[in-house]
Amino acid sequence: MLKPYLIALLTAIPGSVTSAQLSHDDTLHQASPESVGLLPAPLHAMQINITSYEKPANYGASSYNEIHPIQPSSAVIVAHNRAIVSRFAHGKASLYASVNGTTLPPSQQEPAHPDTIYDLASLTKLFTTIAALRQLDAGRLALNATVASYLPTFAAQGKQSITILMLLTHTSGFAPDPSPPLYDPVYNSVAERRAAILNQPLADPPGSTFTYSDLNFMTLGLVLESITDTPLDELVAEYTATLGMHDTFFNRGNVEHLAVYSRIAAQEFQIAALGGDLEPVRPQPVRGTVHDENAWALDGVSGHAGLFSTVDDTAILCQMILNNGVYAGVRVLSEHAVDLIFHDFNARFPGDAHGLGFELDQEYTAGPMASPKTASHTGFTGTSIVIDRPSNTFFVLFANRVHPSRNWSSNNIVRKALGYWVAKALGRDVAFP
Repeated sequence: MLKPYLIALLTAIPGSVTSAQLSHDDTLHQASPESVGLLPAPLHAMQINITSYEKPANYGASSYNEIHPIQPSSAVIVAHNRAIVSRFAHGKASLYASVNGTTLPPSQQEPAHPDTIYDLASLTKLFTTIAALRQLDAGRLALNATVASYLPTFAAQGKQSITILMLLTHTSGFAPDPSPPLYDPVYNSVAERRAAILNQPLADPPGSTFTYSDLNFMTLGLVLESITDTPLDELVAEYTATLGMHDTFFNRGNVEHLAVYSRIAAQEFQIAALGGDLEPVRPQPVRGTVHDENAWALDGVSGHAGLFSTVDDTAILCQMILNNGVYAGVRVLSEHAVDLIFHDFNARFPGDAHGLGFELDQEYTAGPMASPKTASHTGFTGTSIVIDRPSNTFFVLFANRVHPSRNWSSNNIVRKALGYWVAKALGRDVAFP
């Protein structure tokens, strides 16, 4: 059930939903696994298994160090047929006093909670995708239109044929990151950095290859701002606020001590981990300002990174997609737009299946739950979401695996393990990844 203040918020939005419409059974609710046909034992085992990755251990891969946990904390939600069947948090949202793993005194360590706010990193791309799909529904954006038709200066350096679709499917030909990085001192202002995004050269001919690139979504964010005359953070807030996602936000201006600072998970001791003169000078560990340095250089707001959220809020977004664009009686996307999330536009690039914004059929994210109609994405900080259309199931994992250093581990093993236990709860005979 929606909380009273969220009902008040939704009913106050012009053209939105009335109180009577909120009786629709399209919202999330807590329920037992058995009540929606799931096996409870795997979900119980899942919680024990996932939290074990927050302890030092050897997980069978050379990249994992026996003295390092995979991630210091996690928050998880699993839902099936609109029922939240597992919701928990474990570990420490703030644990370390230095990049080398010295822990804080116990009295200063902070536990993670289900409402802990995490830096989403590249999950921001999904929220930018939703903003783009809304403009597609409104007729202001076309997938096969060129980027240059919206931003003429983008056409320089052979980019005149790049389309919006190429940005959304990482087939534009861009290198993974801008060069020089946007936080390089060569740039004197955010305006110069934004201009540099549009002036980036290509690494490959447009449409010739799949290369995951932050530049695609940096560019898409600028397109959306141009066609709407609205800042990207406001475009995202338009629909997240309508959905009652009150803990989802960009930190515009890189404000160092937000009102919700104590609820935000600590990230990396970035300067110590990477060294060099280019790293942004800010309090360490990074906490509350966006971990991604390029997003930080763009004043905290970019199409590729910058959002903060909770698993509870992000669960609403996932269920809206499974509801074919509607949540709590509010239509956010058309059914056609949602279908485009689950359509593979990259069939010519085997192994890199991609709907609009979302990856498809990716075992490293979804484990045994991966399928051609399973949309997912990860974030560098340790976050991931998986939306499985065939089974009407989603699961969200938020973690701060870069605390205290990005060099310690990848938490893909945790993502795959979560997919395994969800599959087992659905009664599938699958092997542990």
